[in-house]
Amino acid sequence: MARKFRDFAELCKSLEKTSSTLEKRRLISNFLKTLEPNEWKPFILLLTGKILPETSNYSLYVGYSTIKKALETKVHTLIPLPSPSITEVYQELMNIAKISGKDMQARKVYALASLLNRLTNDEKKYLIRALSGEMRVGAVIGLVLQALSDAKNIDVEHIRKAYLLRGDIGELAERLAYDTLDLRNLKPTLFTPIRPMLAVSANNIEEAIQLAGGRVAIETKYDGVRVQIHVKNDNVKIFSRRLTDITESLPEVVETIKSAIRVDEAILEGEVIGIDENERPLPFQDLMKRFRRVKDFESIAKKIPVRLYLFDLLYLNGELLIDKPYLKRYEQLTKIAPSHLLAERIVTDNLEEAKKFYKNAVERGHEGVMVKRLDGPYVMGVRGAYWIKVKEVETIDVVIVGAEWGHGRRKGWLSDYYLAVYDPSSEEFLIVGKTFKGLTDEEFNWITNKLLELKIADEGYRIWVKPEIVVEVAFNEIQRSPKYKSGFALRFARITRFRFDKTPKEATTIDELRQMYERDRLRSLFS
Repeated sequence: MARKFRDFAELCKSLEKTSSTLEKRRLISNFLKTLEPNEWKPFILLLTGKILPETSNYSLYVGYSTIKKALETKVHTLIPLPSPSITEVYQELMNIAKISGKDMQARKVYALASLLNRLTNDEKKYLIRALSGEMRVGAVIGLVLQALSDAKNIDVEHIRKAYLLRGDIGELAERLAYDTLDLRNLKPTLFTPIRPMLAVSANNIEEAIQLAGGRVAIETKYDGVRVQIHVKNDNVKIFSRRLTDITESLPEVVETIKSAIRVDEAILEGEVIGIDENERPLPFQDLMKRFRRVKDFESIAKKIPVRLYLFDLLYLNGELLIDKPYLKRYEQLTKIAPSHLLAERIVTDNLEEAKKFYKNAVERGHEGVMVKRLDGPYVMGVRGAYWIKVKEVETIDVVIVGAEWGHGRRKGWLSDYYLAVYDPSSEEFLIVGKTFKGLTDEEFNWITNKLLELKIADEGYRIWVKPEIVVEVAFNEIQRSPKYKSGFALRFARITRFRFDKTPKEATTIDELRQMYERDRLRSLFS
């Protein structure tokens, strides 16, 4: 018998009441065991607030204003409608996502109002949280994967790897429910992006080499767009690190791959940078203009030509390479890619040689270097000491979670932004300060409109928004602060650029910020 949405709401209340991760895991696992196979996917997507996968062709376009209007809309029915099931609620949301054309938003409002009209106040609360992507019941992805493992009695590492390869927890839950996932022979699905490996930061080359240990590869760190390129015969698709299809914005890269890479199937990783007439790298913000231009793309493409540098190979002709050491993956890469497409790189255990390479990269206009362990596997979606970045200017990536209306010259704009780092253990975004510095008038105007689209709460002088916009900030100092839950505050923070290429969960983590604080504190004792 189909489980009702009220059962889902009751589960969410129980999850919210307990702080024990083991109890949360048990509650979710037991609930899964009571569901029919067709209910697993809707349940997991609602529970994690990921109603539509990142690769979906549809969008809900249901923000704060749409929800507010739906709650205020009166819906009249001839007879009382029964409480909906979990699958009915999910299907209604899919129907809303498919609404398009004339009066789209008004029709979405009415459809959502009709659904909300069938729910109790508790049920409405958890549905609205799911719509905003902020469930706040502690059902973080890691815990949900463990619950799936318990429900199916399968090693959680197999399930975690499947999730990272597939990138869609709804699909994973569905295939587990129907026992159609071959966990022993996991392979990526070509043209479905996989989650990229992430790097940690070091303050200088010496520290990076110490972290990596011994002989290492040192690559130029290009200030461009990281790309994941999928190849199947003569078909090529390019994805950003946010798993977005950006193929149409990089036609030259597609042609380069088609002419230079001769393989049946492959997944490659690289960096695309903008270059000027002297082959010097263009600023990241200039390159971003290619991805925001809809009309007259050919004109902007001529003004901002691009160059591709490849640095890793994840899959080749039916073989998944991510568990092989970096050195072996790179050797395979050199066999299929010409040298002029490879990132500039040396392998050394000599500190002076490493410093010289770093200095040369910075002098030629690049961001810094990446230090890579030769024995390191490719660990999807994880930061670790296998890859270590060293940049000329220390910055962090933060997510805007709120904003205040400006005064004086900035009146009429949302221009004082709440900046947050990411906590992977709770999947929360923790505020570490505010800033209004670093943006142009044009950027103030753009971000005001964007933040209003992302609004989830309105306090008059201040709004809170769905965490989506990632920005890079420079700052003078990290300070301890009881004002914020994070326990830290950035002193004199200023936005240096938007990071449209990064997802919110790729922002600097609270652990990384804490390590930076401790490092600076130790340094101050001896300076």
